[in-house]
Amino acid sequence: MAAEARELQQSLVSLCLEECNLLEDDILILEKISTNLQYFADLAVADVFIDVLTRNQERALVVANAKPTTAPSLYRGSVVGAYALQCNEPAVFQVFETGETVLNMKGLSQEGVPILQRVTPIRNVGGKIIAVLIMERDNSFQVKQQQTMKFLSETTQKLTDTLLNITRVGEVLPTLIHDALFIVAEGKISYANRVATELTKDLINGIEPVGLMVKQLISQVPELSVVFSTDSDAEEVQLLKNTFLVRALPILDTAEVRGRVYLLRDITELRKKEKQLIAKSTVIKEIHHRVKNNLQTIASLMRLQMRRVQSEEARIAFQESINRIRCIALVHDIFSRESPEMIELRECIQRIGQILIENMVSSEQQIQLEIAGDEVYIPSEQATSTAIVINEILQNSIKYAFIGNIIGNIVVSVTDQGNRLSVTIQDNGKGFPPEFDIKKNANLGLQITYALVTESLGGNIAMYNKDGAVVEIDFPKWGAEDDAFATDCVGG
Repeated sequence: MAAEARELQQSLVSLCLEECNLLEDDILILEKISTNLQYFADLAVADVFIDVLTRNQERALVVANAKPTTAPSLYRGSVVGAYALQCNEPAVFQVFETGETVLNMKGLSQEGVPILQRVTPIRNVGGKIIAVLIMERDNSFQVKQQQTMKFLSETTQKLTDTLLNITRVGEVLPTLIHDALFIVAEGKISYANRVATELTKDLINGIEPVGLMVKQLISQVPELSVVFSTDSDAEEVQLLKNTFLVRALPILDTAEVRGRVYLLRDITELRKKEKQLIAKSTVIKEIHHRVKNNLQTIASLMRLQMRRVQSEEARIAFQESINRIRCIALVHDIFSRESPEMIELRECIQRIGQILIENMVSSEQQIQLEIAGDEVYIPSEQATSTAIVINEILQNSIKYAFIGNIIGNIVVSVTDQGNRLSVTIQDNGKGFPPEFDIKKNANLGLQITYALVTESLGGNIAMYNKDGAVVEIDFPKWGAEDDAFATDCVGG
């Protein structure tokens, strides 16, 4: 749809440049209106066109058109680039000549079908007529839709002016077909679409809204006073135990407000789902909180047991296990306080580093940890494995890199690579032993690291020396492929 819209705009620009005497600013105005032409067609239940005069002023040229999706079109194909002759479409030339809107004038379509045309001038900021907006319907449809079409024709110019003066209209128009839509002029409801009509009938026992004074409607349904008094772009109101988002859009005529368009979207289900998500989020946070507490209890019990152990090797094994448990508890702690879905990786690394330095670095040493790189969020399913990997690498660095050294630096860099994520941990210590191979002679911590990176995270790991030890891991961001697929679907 986006590509099709771009092609239509390019066609409009090229036709105007080749056939007309319009200025660049005038063409930009027509481009802006053309982007919303489909919504005019659906709302008016009619074929809609933009015509401009050719350089010799003898013919009009169709530079944009839209077929309604809410009713059958009169046309089999596109007529963009076709010429309109005065003998077939007198209403078009009358509007160019007089500047006045023409209603229900007979004509002959580009495909030879008898039609009724409603034609409204499109003016630039200086008030000059630069094009016309045409609505066409078959004669057989006239009686059934006469009242609706007459009003829509009369308000087309006002809606066009609104398009030119309010930039936010472009965001509102796509909702016209699905929202309840009221148009109010001089205190009276002049138009209500199907959704608005059904809503009004539900509120006041089957009464049609068109033709009612707003005060009369409010007297019967006081809750509607909030709807028709709002001037805001978005305000929530309660009607029939449902929640509606109300938007008010002024209809301008030479900068003077002549009426308003009111859009009501039923967001009841959305609000219910939001409440359910909040409740679910609260429960998940509570679960994370309890898991964290249980893990901290286990770590405390292990610390008590460690104090009773005489073997230094056993004490080291206990401490490393305690660090792993505290690392996992830290992840659950973050999820219990913030979003239960995603975690910011740099914050997690920073807190893991603080725990390790507090527990493993002696008072004589000065080990500095620096976290750098991109702000990256990873899902809860991926966070625990990633945190354990970071914990093991940092723990290994603190334990072995600075033996005999008082001062040491460790730098952790996080890089967002789109669908993948890389983390580099580098210290300025002794480095890995010669011919070190993580698959053959790594300790338990690095064996855990290798298994989690390659199997749990589905990534890669590299270890080498460069002014100290360097560990590079990279792995796919879970959910990135789904996000890319969703983006492609929206873009297409």
